[in-house]
Amino acid sequence: MSRPVILVVDDEQLMISMLGSLLHKEYRVLVATHGEQALRRAEEERPDLILLDIMMPGMDGYAVCRSLKQNADTRDIPVIFLTSNSDEKEEAYGFDVGAIDYINKPVRPAAMLARVRVHLQLKAMTEEMRRKNAELEQAAQLRDDVERITRHDLKSPLNNILSVPSFLLSHYTFSEEDCTLLRNVERAGHRMLNMINRSLDLYKMEIGTYQPMLQPFDLVPVLTTAAHGSATNHLADKKSWRLLHNGEPAAEGLQFWVNGEEMLCYPMFNNLLQNAFEASPPGGVVEIELDDRSEAHAVIRITNHGEVPEAIRDRFFDKYVTAGKRHGTGLGAYSARLCAETQQGAISLEALDGQRTRIIVTLQHYRKISPEELEAFFLEEGLKE
Repeated sequence: MSRPVILVVDDEQLMISMLGSLLHKEYRVLVATHGEQALRRAEEERPDLILLDIMMPGMDGYAVCRSLKQNADTRDIPVIFLTSNSDEKEEAYGFDVGAIDYINKPVRPAAMLARVRVHLQLKAMTEEMRRKNAELEQAAQLRDDVERITRHDLKSPLNNILSVPSFLLSHYTFSEEDCTLLRNVERAGHRMLNMINRSLDLYKMEIGTYQPMLQPFDLVPVLTTAAHGSATNHLADKKSWRLLHNGEPAAEGLQFWVNGEEMLCYPMFNNLLQNAFEASPPGGVVEIELDDRSEAHAVIRITNHGEVPEAIRDRFFDKYVTAGKRHGTGLGAYSARLCAETQQGAISLEALDGQRTRIIVTLQHYRKISPEELEAFFLEEGLKE
């Protein structure tokens, strides 16, 4: 392993000899006797640290340090000033121009060597952090590239799959049940295609660059589609679900309007409902309660039998947190949290009576005005003849 390089800059030969004799056992020592020479050697040799005398004829230490810090090739080299002046204002000025420390003359060998070691260690740690940050940036770029390639490669076979249901329905006669099944396959394929197209959105939400397109829409079709899909995977265990509205069974044709982004709500509730069905025991019923009694907030509560382990309850929505799932990744609840917060909503977990778990999602409530309310408003304002 090569020894660290220290550049000693001083116009006094006695000081150069003394510092050289102290440093040469552990470090490779370079020498400069004036400012211009110091700048040349620093740029050519790139030392690990510079010991720089302040009081030199011509270009003093302050000017040398300022020039070093203005040069992209030398700005990261730590500079320790050597000085006979202990004035506080002079020291403050030295730090302002870029020095990291002072060593007072006459030099105390043990203290000087200790400070040199400390600053070299700090420099090594800083460089290691920069290297790791660069590796992380490269990894992030590689991940983006892989995701783009994956999306491209998945689209081609998926488009072929999507063309089959419409072809069969237009060329052959099927029972009503078979037609429904083919349309479900087609809808599922379109949802998958949308998820592929939006696969980079999770990363954008993580770093806060995703810009949601919030607009009013009815959440009921999104929830029922996600619930039907999750329930279908658990038919053998006779798991089911029911929809409630403000504590009562939902009426036929119920609409539940929120201000959000539909393409974020589907993967969010799909993940949450899959978790709820997986945690439910055989024969369990997953409850989805819609609460729009607040003017500002629309609340969706998903309740299932089964407990989240106490050890992870406080971290349930954190990345990679999972328990009891053989193939769990810990990303479902995490992505659900990102989707909720990106839509200016919130998500939380409650443990109920030691036997049940409830997930609470809060979104912006959009109150759709009925024709009757609109007519009454116009009459009140005198806008209707």
